[in-house]
Amino acid sequence: MNFFKQINEYAHLNYLHPNRMPWEQAAVGDELDFLSRALVGEMGQEDKAVAYLYKELAQLAEIEMHVATVMSRTLCELQACNTPFIAGDGLYHALSCFAAEEINHANSFYQYVRHLSGRDIKLENNLFRQRIELYCHENDAPLIKLAALCSTAYVGESVITVFERRLKVLDPMQHSFLTKLLHFHGLDEARHIRCDHAIFDEVIPTFTAAERKRMHHLIQETEALNTQLAKASAETVKAAFDLDYTEGNHAAKTQLDMTMRFREQVQSGDLIRKVDDYMDEETAAVVRQFSLASRVHTGLSQL
Repeated sequence: MNFFKQINEYAHLNYLHPNRMPWEQAAVGDELDFLSRALVGEMGQEDKAVAYLYKELAQLAEIEMHVATVMSRTLCELQACNTPFIAGDGLYHALSCFAAEEINHANSFYQYVRHLSGRDIKLENNLFRQRIELYCHENDAPLIKLAALCSTAYVGESVITVFERRLKVLDPMQHSFLTKLLHFHGLDEARHIRCDHAIFDEVIPTFTAAERKRMHHLIQETEALNTQLAKASAETVKAAFDLDYTEGNHAAKTQLDMTMRFREQVQSGDLIRKVDDYMDEETAAVVRQFSLASRVHTGLSQL
């Protein structure tokens, strides 16, 4: 499908590779002060900002590895399917790039939080086996699994896009290490969002009622496991830092609020909906207050 092939036209030019970032500079200069102000919302909260980033980005690395694993397996399973979506090399190219970039993101965030904090905290209770097994049922068609996977990843991709925009508003010249990191990450995320949107627009509407029901079941189970992962990750990081990084943390509060709102607006219908197309005024106000923009995804066609 040509619309999938076009997504990665400039992926070799605009991308995040782990070697692109000088990780040893993650916490130099005024970086920690910027993180305290940009995330927690006040000065003097550097430890809280670092602990918050460790939890969120280490957890995100786990989710991205899961997405890459399931997407790669699903792509291989699609070879045996009689569907027009696998004709040619468009979908194969799009999903291969998507999965490869997710691994690079996981690698990048894994390195970042360790250099930022000077700690090596392993998220041992990462529920990886359970999250993988959810997508191993032989009776589930590969396209149903792909749709469910992208529908859950899309919520987190939308939230981190708002965070990227917030940092660029506060740091327009991109002096901060985190601003630069999220900028390069965002180049990839914009393509992932385009891939998600193509699946929402072109693939999911072809499902039968039974297939959509199964897709929503996979979405609900995935979100439940991701919630368990979030709770386990929070417990691990809070214990390691001996600190409740969520207390009085503006970013943590807003992130949770946006996640729940986006999840409801994207996943609650019969079909999967684009976040900007179904955002209510209250949610738009939350996004605008945090990032000075009412829309989440803009300018996707240029990346």
